[in-house]
Amino acid sequence: MSYISVIIYGYIFLAILLVYFLLRDIKIKGLFFNKHKNWAYTAIIILLFGIFCAIYAHLIEPFVLITKKVDFRDNQIKQPIKIIFVSDIQAGNHKKTAWVEKVAQKIMATDPDLVVFGGDLIDNEGNSQDETKYLEPLRKVSEKFPSFFVLGNHEYGLGQADRAKDRFGSGNRSQDLINKMAELNITFLKNTFACPLIKNQTLCLFGIDDIYAGSRNYAELKNIPTNTPFIFITHNPDGIIGYPEIFPAPILALAGHSHGGQVYVPLLGPLGSADIVLPKHYYRGLNYWKNIPIFTSVGAGESGGQVRFLAVPEIVSLTLTP
Repeated sequence: MSYISVIIYGYIFLAILLVYFLLRDIKIKGLFFNKHKNWAYTAIIILLFGIFCAIYAHLIEPFVLITKKVDFRDNQIKQPIKIIFVSDIQAGNHKKTAWVEKVAQKIMATDPDLVVFGGDLIDNEGNSQDETKYLEPLRKVSEKFPSFFVLGNHEYGLGQADRAKDRFGSGNRSQDLINKMAELNITFLKNTFACPLIKNQTLCLFGIDDIYAGSRNYAELKNIPTNTPFIFITHNPDGIIGYPEIFPAPILALAGHSHGGQVYVPLLGPLGSADIVLPKHYYRGLNYWKNIPIFTSVGAGESGGQVRFLAVPEIVSLTLTP
């Protein structure tokens, strides 16, 4: 049981006890809450709402998977192209084969032109098992659709940018994932690009290595065919900050890593920290960095503990249109 589970179940138990004592004291003459029933009922409502939120965030939302549809227009696109983008599956402690099967079925149902996996496919968070085995359901995806992936910080066993402070992960397992994805026939993009032909149109994908633990190198951008639309893929949204302005800009950048904060509170925004330089509005959805559009997915799995609130796990169905 993770520390998140301990906190949530501890709160639920304590809140139920407090509700019981409040209801009891309301009925006993002379006690404080008998004299101030409005306060007691207000406290009960707050505690019950907290119990509901805790149950929802721990036992309901993490098990929901939606397909978020996004349309993006660019005049370099000649015919509509559908891309599925999936980031942060985090297969391991919380998400296993059944969840990856659910992800695969969602992808298959959209009938995309190509599929991109945006890193952190395994959790690599304090266990010694081979988590890549849980990714087997992705085989049916790659058999039908051209599929590509980049590495994230979890594959490298790092949870934050400052390695000296990091007490996270189970060591570098990036090669384990690389080997498994090769077996599944999913193309690895590490500071490299691929240019599949889709509907009689070439679309290039450039994937950068993880900015925490990898070795970023943008040099291959110069070799992308001139006047060919391309998408920049970075696990961490901060990858866009280092984009060299000497090269043509991508029509779109795709990122994950943030989980949308994993816990999102209206008016306050994302509560969780993804340890990135960009402001928190870059944690989800479409934003712009120096006129480069960057879409950040909230991902399909959890980091640190099985909890999500208003950051429903998702796969992104992105349609590029003229």
